[in-house]
Amino acid sequence: MSNMNLNAQYTTQNQYTDRYGGVSYEWGSFYTTLNDLQEVKRLSDQSNSAAPENIEAVATIIQAWAFQILTDVYGDIPFEEALQGAENRSPSYTAQENIYPALIDSLDQAIGKISVGSGGPRSDLIHGGDMEKWKRFANGLKMRIGIRAVDANRDLAERAITEANGNALQSNEDNTYFQFSTSSAHRSSYHDNRVVLGRDDYDVSERFVDAMGQYDVNDPRMDAYFEQTSSTTAPCEDGSGSYKGFPFEREQQSATELKNVTNTCEYSRPETFWPSGPSGDGDAYKPMMYYDEILITKAEAAARGIINGNPKDYLKQAIEASVNFYGEVVPGADIEADDPETQKYIDAVQSDYDRSNFEQVIGEQRWFAFYMNDVQGWSTFRRLDFQGWHGPPVGGVANDFGTFIPLRAGYPSSEQQLNGTNYESAVERQFGGVSGDDAGSYIWWDEEGSLIPESARY
Repeated sequence: MSNMNLNAQYTTQNQYTDRYGGVSYEWGSFYTTLNDLQEVKRLSDQSNSAAPENIEAVATIIQAWAFQILTDVYGDIPFEEALQGAENRSPSYTAQENIYPALIDSLDQAIGKISVGSGGPRSDLIHGGDMEKWKRFANGLKMRIGIRAVDANRDLAERAITEANGNALQSNEDNTYFQFSTSSAHRSSYHDNRVVLGRDDYDVSERFVDAMGQYDVNDPRMDAYFEQTSSTTAPCEDGSGSYKGFPFEREQQSATELKNVTNTCEYSRPETFWPSGPSGDGDAYKPMMYYDEILITKAEAAARGIINGNPKDYLKQAIEASVNFYGEVVPGADIEADDPETQKYIDAVQSDYDRSNFEQVIGEQRWFAFYMNDVQGWSTFRRLDFQGWHGPPVGGVANDFGTFIPLRAGYPSSEQQLNGTNYESAVERQFGGVSGDDAGSYIWWDEEGSLIPESARY
């Protein structure tokens, strides 16, 4: 499980808590993959299994997806001079405000290359070579990039969203995710941790459970997201029908004591589907983009006057799409969009929507929809600054970066050691020097600054 799910406050450690002690992300593995994809593009014309332009387009789309994640975690990153191999071992950093439009341009180029009538990559484990679905995913990424930049660059956001609107994912059939296999070499590492090794280190965060249960009727997705509490022992199969989160990131001693003096099933863990997949043997999903995200983006774009439509209607459609997807793929999840309880929940969400403060309800629903999609959920909170659910670890702030929640990750030490001159230039430009390279500094699109009150800085 990615620790970025802790940043999004979806889950919490119930012992061995780091309490934001090490805010980091996979810099090296991302750049390794990005370089591999660059090589795929270079060799695309040697394939005899698919149209070269389609192979190149798919590689470019995945690169755009990965580069956005990296820049959203760190800020400025090697981009324009990256992926040059031995020709440039010390690439300079590109400003995030320049990376975003470049990503949109690269997606436009990929979309233009796609030949829907020709074969896609034979080894495509995501869409099975269906190039229409890749084109829709690329347009969905344009909408994601656009809406995330909306406060920092309105013109860019409007162009990306209006161009992609209507061309992105059309239904749950277009949902984009990587599914692990059940073999020991290729199954989910979270499955190995929780099932194979028998670890029980993560519960669902109390704050997230409370947010999804804030109305008189619970969000129906709770049945797909969380195990129910029980008087039995793990795996808590005889649920009581209720959900209870563990206090978020308590101090290690008190967290361990609380876990040890209570039954392990007194607190809800992520539903077995999340580590173990639909088979229960490790074939878990790694979400990349689901249809409900497109609909929630439309809700926000409509609220901002970028596209036509009623935000409430888009929210209703988004919740229904999400409920139907998880009702289908999560074993034992008894949820359907046309169930009266689901419609009661949707009515409550729509009634809570406030045109003058649309960020609150739209932010909550976007957060819920991104469950276990680590960086995307964390980025939603950082950008929209919706209130009431996020805060410092239980027991108070316990970090050295001056805020109660991480706002970025500090660059890996390898950059200081191997690319020091460019690293120093990047942190000077963004944060005024090396001392600002920590998790308490804002990146380009996170510009409102209202999330962290002065009382939470120290």
